[in-house]
Amino acid sequence: MKAAFKGKVRLELIFRTIAGNKRKYILPLALTFVLSSAVMLCIPRYYQVTVMLAPEYSNGGGSMGSLGSVANMFGVNLGSMNSSDAIAPMFYPDLMKSTDFLVPLMDVEVQTEDGSFKGRYVDYLTKEQTAPFWTLAMAKVKNMVSPPGKLNTDKDYRPDPFRLTKLEDKIVQGISANINCTVDKKTDVITITTTAQDPLVAAQLADTVMERLQAFIIDYRTKKARIDLEHVSTLCEEAHQKYLDKCSEYAAFADTHQDMVLQSYRSKQEQLENEMQMAYNAYNSLAQQKLMAESKLQERVPAFTVLQNASVPVKPAGPKRMITVAFLLIVAFVVRTIMLLLKTQEEDLEEEPADLDKEDVPAEE
Repeated sequence: MKAAFKGKVRLELIFRTIAGNKRKYILPLALTFVLSSAVMLCIPRYYQVTVMLAPEYSNGGGSMGSLGSVANMFGVNLGSMNSSDAIAPMFYPDLMKSTDFLVPLMDVEVQTEDGSFKGRYVDYLTKEQTAPFWTLAMAKVKNMVSPPGKLNTDKDYRPDPFRLTKLEDKIVQGISANINCTVDKKTDVITITTTAQDPLVAAQLADTVMERLQAFIIDYRTKKARIDLEHVSTLCEEAHQKYLDKCSEYAAFADTHQDMVLQSYRSKQEQLENEMQMAYNAYNSLAQQKLMAESKLQERVPAFTVLQNASVPVKPAGPKRMITVAFLLIVAFVVRTIMLLLKTQEEDLEEEPADLDKEDVPAEE
């Protein structure tokens, strides 16, 4: 096979090399198939659930007119920029990575699809999760060097986000890795994706995360309105009690001085009547303010349009075992072909000098 590929790779040479060395592909491809299959089988399957929701803007950029439409063409949402909220939807992914949001998720009640486990999410992560043998081996080595400690399993115990233990911090990092949140810059649609080794747990976690995020947004947007309502309600109750006291005082004086004609008694009665009227006016004004505060609170409560609810997945999201094995087989086939072509080129280069030496020798007379 003297036709070495000099400068350009010739397809006929490649096909001829593959056809002439069929048996040399059997061992590397078989080893690749067996090893890759064994490794992929050690990696546990995982499931993913995606939920989508869109928050409502009460003071959005709808009044921006054509400017808002032009901004949307360039991927800028003037609605969120015009919002008075300090925490815009673009900050929700950072919010969901905070310990204040992740730590309470440890106590979420979950259940596996086969019913073999029912309990807290933190117990599911620490007792029901499986991992490849090399990951377990590395974890054992790390634990020998630096023990993470034990997890407090008391029902009344609640981890402190301000000061987590080493093991709690590791669990929080695992929870964070299982939750992904993205926000579309044009539409502000929030997409939450959760991952778990059990399909039902993944769906329960997605539903819980969506509810917790909605609760946080509602609590944040209505916090000032709720404080104002509580303050006005307190003042309204005090004004109402004062008005009732003035009514009682006026009625008691009027009942005991019905037949009195002295001007001093009449003046006292008019004074009490005026005080009662002033107390009523103050109470009436605060009652109207309370109604306005309740209306404002209701206006500040955001509405969410759930575009996609959580659903228990039927098929696992990964790992893609067949695709990975097929890809590794292709890589092994290509590598083996390149090695055979290089070997063929070396053999041809060694044969060429010998042929030239035979041509240079003069023929004997």
